[in-house]
Amino acid sequence: MSIAAGKLDKRVLLQRPELSKGTLGEFDKKWVNVGYLWANISYLSGREFIKNGLDSSSCSASIQVRRSSLTSNISPEWRIIYNDIIFNIQAVLPDSSHSEAINLPCTTGLNEG
Repeated sequence: MSIAAGKLDKRVLLQRPELSKGTLGEFDKKWVNVGYLWANISYLSGREFIKNGLDSSSCSASIQVRRSSLTSNISPEWRIIYNDIIFNIQAVLPDSSHSEAINLPCTTGLNEG
């Protein structure tokens, strides 16, 4: 069974980390744009908490995308950006209903930058 095109209604940016060595031997992480994808974003849960004396929040989401050349090497170290929100990928899972889809459980609100 195929995914309906209307279900993938969010344009997201897929990024991967790239480490480079600085002049003092330290490693710097840069985020490199891999490309844009159409996705479905489902928010699963959220919570509020205090971190370093400040109110903070995080949420869990599931992002579904089509398998493609852009997603062939995707891993949990990568991230997705949608409307300036950073989604940290937790796992890369096959979709049980659609063989051409990938499910990406993500968290947001607790980002590495």
